Amino acid sequence: MKSLKGFHSIFCDASFFIALFSKKDTKHKRALELFKEIKEYRITIHTSWFIISEAMTILLYKYGYSESLVFNQSLDLYSIYQTRESQHHQAIALFNLYSQDRKISFVDALSRIIITGDLNNIPAISFDSDFQTLGLTTIS
Repeated sequence: MKSLKGFHSIFCDASFFIALFSKKDTKHKRALELFKEIKEYRITIHTSWFIISEAMTILLYKYGYSESLVFNQSLDLYSIYQTRESQHHQAIALFNLYSQDRKISFVDALSRIIITGDLNNIPAISFDSDFQTLGLTTIS
């Protein structure tokens, strides 16, 4: 899937935020294109606090304080999902199931639980293959 036209909501992975807020990231240009569509079509961005934490940390460690700070200042733009303990247990089970054959992060497993449950399978923007591996509709 290449365009966001027709969508009202999207779930964004840390890889999208990292690419969007770091000009040095190889997917920066694509992230900017997608963000332009998000603004143009007034699409609600959903994410989780776990993804915020992951993106904030990677931006700081890999790209620097300025990139992390600008990302932190953008948090009001997103609908940040507060996960429940029952979802954490579901994500652990999913992590255990998938990680036997592939490397899937706990955060990606939890994202799948959120997307397929409370968010009714909305598409996700992610620049790594984990979301596709988990069977999610992914835009990259």
